[in-house]
Amino acid sequence: MRPRSSISTAALAAIVIVIIVVVVAGGLAYYYVSMHHVTTTTPKTMSTISTTPVTTTTTTTTTPPPTTPTVTLVIATYTGAPQSFLQKVAIPLFEQEHPGVSVQVEAFPFTEYIDNELTVLRAGGNQYDIVTFTPTSARLLAPYVVPLNSSIINVSDLLWPAESFGGVIYNATTNTSMIAGVAPWVSNVVIIYNAKYFDNATLEQEFYNEYHMQLNPWTWHNWTVVVDVSKFFVEHNITPWGVLTMDTTSGGDILTSFTSIYSYFYINNQTLNCGTIHGMPGFGVEFWGCIPSWWHYPFPPPAINTSAGVQALEILQQLVSYEPNPAQFSVSFDNVPELFAEGKGPATINYASRLSAILSENVSPSDVLMAPLPGNYSMPGGTYFAVSKYSTHKQLALEFLQFIESPQVQEQMFLKLGLFPISRAAYQALLANTSLPQYEHVWLEANLISAEYGYAWEPLIPVTSNLGNALGSALLSYLESSNSTTPQVVLNHVAAEYVQILETYYSTTTSTSSSTTS
Repeated sequence: MRPRSSISTAALAAIVIVIIVVVVAGGLAYYYVSMHHVTTTTPKTMSTISTTPVTTTTTTTTTPPPTTPTVTLVIATYTGAPQSFLQKVAIPLFEQEHPGVSVQVEAFPFTEYIDNELTVLRAGGNQYDIVTFTPTSARLLAPYVVPLNSSIINVSDLLWPAESFGGVIYNATTNTSMIAGVAPWVSNVVIIYNAKYFDNATLEQEFYNEYHMQLNPWTWHNWTVVVDVSKFFVEHNITPWGVLTMDTTSGGDILTSFTSIYSYFYINNQTLNCGTIHGMPGFGVEFWGCIPSWWHYPFPPPAINTSAGVQALEILQQLVSYEPNPAQFSVSFDNVPELFAEGKGPATINYASRLSAILSENVSPSDVLMAPLPGNYSMPGGTYFAVSKYSTHKQLALEFLQFIESPQVQEQMFLKLGLFPISRAAYQALLANTSLPQYEHVWLEANLISAEYGYAWEPLIPVTSNLGNALGSALLSYLESSNSTTPQVVLNHVAAEYVQILETYYSTTTSTSSSTTS
């Protein structure tokens, strides 16, 4: 899974007031003191007061005001969206409202930032007041952060599926949960489509005549329609490829594609999900939503080798068949923006955060629209902010978390950076803003729906990477040569690997616990 309005800051000018102890200069000294008082109590005023010092042989007294911030918060994160959000939106606004506070960012490449944070935290270091993480690294940082609660975070305003997926850590041993961090924005998987193909009366009529369905992505209520759309565009030579579907194991891209399709069938199968549409905490939709009486392991049985998984892999294979074989060319998170801009496919199944990258390819914003996935259910992604338990400024750091979750900051985040809020109130305000172009309203509506139904959760347990590697490799092998086997055989093999991986993990954990107890 991928980790994926202009408000100026106020500046306090340092003014050195020279008080001349001369009787005839008394009136002038009073004037200087008065002006100094005005500028320090109105920080939003950008005016500058200049004075010309008077040189005499008389003894003078210099009184420099405290102009250097008295408190500095340090935030560790990764380059890209988090760094931009902090430096362009959150920090200027926070410092404006908190005179005397400075907020610094230490940003590292995505592949390095977690190791850097853990190195500091495991050593008990207080260099960082706030740290960031994504769902797959949440459990690693959880022991070193301050637990949050509803008195700190306005939980009722948050789109909870996105927040709880990575921000809430579940402990299967104690059956308890803790809020480890908060996500300022959401990045769910959606359909990103080119308006020039789908807002086209001629193509709409041709598609309807041939398939008796609407071409508009907002009407795609099952995944068979997505396959038909790909077939239509390729067979009619409108685009060389169909709906762009990620098919590489790099960064878990192929898992994102499979899970996005698979969750539709899982969520609509109550026997499989046991009434829990996101699966059991920690295990997600790749496992049963309960532990059936016939299952004799301490973890739920894999669900990917059921009819839900088989149907999903069949559809994934059909979608990928309308683009180059992944053995020759892979469609990925990284190259989709360029492929989309070149018109290789009419749409893509991808994270909403890819919007900015697509627009950077000189695509007109009005040509890029979004729609929820079939059935609305979506795979969430997010970056979470947490307070280090070793911070020496915990209260101020908690205030910063409250601040970035506020609807006002979230509105500015969307307007300046195009990141989609996690605050319901922010969506309400933005959708009520009639000055925004219609295409931005479409973006917001698609993301709001996707975030509300963001229950396509991947496993988030200590052996998640082992499970992902097993599934990803098997999916890629099948897509490269789908005639050599069947989806059922492929997924049965993966399910057996899942059981073996979890058996090993649980036996190791139990042995370690027993040794510790004895």
